[in-house]
Amino acid sequence: MDLDLGSLDEPLEIPHAFETDLHCVVVANYTLTLEGIDRSEEEELAKIDKDFAREDFETVRSMTSDLQNFYDDLRQAARRLALVGLVTRLQHWIGGFAKQMKATPCKAKQTGYNSTVANQIAALNKLLGIGPVPEMFFEDLATARDSIIHADSRAEWKHNGSLRKVADHYRNAYEDMDLSEEQLKDAIQKATQQVKWYDEKIHGAAMRVGTVI
Repeated sequence: MDLDLGSLDEPLEIPHAFETDLHCVVVANYTLTLEGIDRSEEEELAKIDKDFAREDFETVRSMTSDLQNFYDDLRQAARRLALVGLVTRLQHWIGGFAKQMKATPCKAKQTGYNSTVANQIAALNKLLGIGPVPEMFFEDLATARDSIIHADSRAEWKHNGSLRKVADHYRNAYEDMDLSEEQLKDAIQKATQQVKWYDEKIHGAAMRVGTVI
């Protein structure tokens, strides 16, 4: 049996603790949920093809369309829950960094941000330099998360007498908070990028991968 020992000289990239955290709390659960939704949809569509094979085309198409819309709604719900988990873990880590640095969150009057996480990021940016992802990106994420939790995923709602609005790129034509697969992946990538950047700034170039916040 021949063994390829050349790869032993290549350094192994160990995931950052935040990536591991997200995988356990968000990514793995989301992936398994999608697989279950896809499998169930395929089974139901096959059942329609079998049970209504003699029906006219328009009847079958209507049934198929309704079924696909139902499963698309399930996928959207799964993405929304994944976003809630992502922002929750991000806020935990950012809050940990702010505590380590004794960074008092910026005031909403100063930044215009409603979310704690965006105001903590603004405070860290003042101490450590501007991070790789704009603060407003995380404000928009947090507002989308708040819509899911507090407003039944509506694009606009009242909170303490003030109107809260989801960013245009997170809303659909029905004025609901809407999140695509690509947007969720982008949010995970950018949250990871921001956390790793702060970790390196705080702990030095030789980042402690296993740092617990």
